[in-house]
Amino acid sequence: MSETATVWDHVIVGAGSAGAVTAARLAATGAHVLLLEAGSDQPTDPGANPLRDASKLILEGYNWDYRANLRTSTRLADLLRTGAPDNSPETEARRTRALWSRFPYQLGKVVGGSSAVNGALAMRGLPRDFDDWVAHGNPDWSWEQVLPFYKAIENDPDFPGSLHGDSGPLPIRRPAPEQLHALDAAFWAECTRLGVTDLPDLNSGHQDGVGTVPSNALHGERVDAATVYLTGPRTLPNLEIRTHTRVTRVLFEGHRAVGVELLEDGRPTTVAARNVTLSAGAIGTPAILQRSGVASAALSTTLGITPVADLPGVGENLADHPSVVIWSQPKPGVCTPGLPWRQVAARMSSGFDDDTDIQMGLLNNVDSQTIPGFIDRLGWPMVVGISVMLLRPASHGRVFLEDAGPHSRPVIELGLGTATDDIERLAHGVRKAWRVLRSDGMGSRLDQTQFWTDAMVANDKILRSGVRNIMNPGWHAVGSARMGPATDPMAVVDQNCHVHHTENLRVVDASVFPTIPSAPTNLTTLMLAERIASSTKE
Repeated sequence: MSETATVWDHVIVGAGSAGAVTAARLAATGAHVLLLEAGSDQPTDPGANPLRDASKLILEGYNWDYRANLRTSTRLADLLRTGAPDNSPETEARRTRALWSRFPYQLGKVVGGSSAVNGALAMRGLPRDFDDWVAHGNPDWSWEQVLPFYKAIENDPDFPGSLHGDSGPLPIRRPAPEQLHALDAAFWAECTRLGVTDLPDLNSGHQDGVGTVPSNALHGERVDAATVYLTGPRTLPNLEIRTHTRVTRVLFEGHRAVGVELLEDGRPTTVAARNVTLSAGAIGTPAILQRSGVASAALSTTLGITPVADLPGVGENLADHPSVVIWSQPKPGVCTPGLPWRQVAARMSSGFDDDTDIQMGLLNNVDSQTIPGFIDRLGWPMVVGISVMLLRPASHGRVFLEDAGPHSRPVIELGLGTATDDIERLAHGVRKAWRVLRSDGMGSRLDQTQFWTDAMVANDKILRSGVRNIMNPGWHAVGSARMGPATDPMAVVDQNCHVHHTENLRVVDASVFPTIPSAPTNLTTLMLAERIASSTKE
């Protein structure tokens, strides 16, 4: 160890949502905590901090420049069979045709992580999601047991009572009815005409309904996890935050984690610790585990790494919310830059069956330059979108390394649409969204729509093809280090997030989710970290 004079009580890898909570809570106990972040810290001048602007996603400057295959490939199987990656021109050409490395997967790389760059949507999972967690062998994660930790996060004055917290660190607000943009009001009205019931509190636990979107933005400013959890603890003498510091692997003595290896200003060094917590997210965490010999023994051996724990679930079970967005050009004067862009959403059945399987939301007042791949495509400065997001996709992908070098990039295969039912549900949802878009209240405020036509939506074959080829992920990666009992061969951590077959090593981030929640994942990630921190003893 290069820092032989210092053995930290806890080293936490990743200063995103989960890492910020974990570091703050452990430091408050008096433990000596080192929080490591590969990205930069946030600008100290609020006026010069682009991360504060909640009216847009942050897609450059504070992001991992990952590229993802939206589908899957035989790349991992080929690697395990041959022992070396196949990077021949013929193979690369085939991968490109199969959407290989096409999609920019720009997760947060900054103190605050993806909570500092995302849409600031503060939406809980549903009770049925945690029924699934229990069904995967995690009885301590029922809705009744996680609800107190959701409440502990929240400062939500809109619905006082036993269901919401009003003294937590994270402000949650919804627009008042009189604050709704005319287009949002028209969207709500049309959802009601479709038979969707009014649900003013989308975080109530009820599945179906249309209502205002809860957000962790105040007066147009994004309030991220680092702001609410780390601002005060930064001054503690027992907490150190190091940025521009990328952890490459966990160090072990036998099966006991004793520290981490990292790159600091590009130089390798090591840090000793009594406990290591990985909070690098559903892409970063499995890559670190695999580089550490905590993965399938076959992959470790192929990469030339001595296996520490044979856990074939590391990197598998990767899930994200697939969505299709129908973009339209608003009539002059309808949209205004800087106004709220996400005010109303509806959970409903797509019509494929009776399940509440999609979330339909209006994306309003959107600057086209903030949309990946949209810049200068049509010359529309402002756009309006209707998003159809599949809440509980059956499709899964994976993330894995092709070599063990410290600078190797993870291979990301999202697997979107690999389950036929996912395509069918999205196609049904697009057809419903088209009806909303073409209604008098909305259609009269729009000039034209990109890509889709009445004829395309009416034709089953063309509709499915369109959905399959333009669906995008939601940057809600989960599941690649799944929680479950040791008897589950694909489980990576137990209910307390301890990594199976190791000591003093935890994973605390969205990678441990057994299944994806029926909502954007940030609030559930904060809840998970709060709960694990509450049970962690120094």
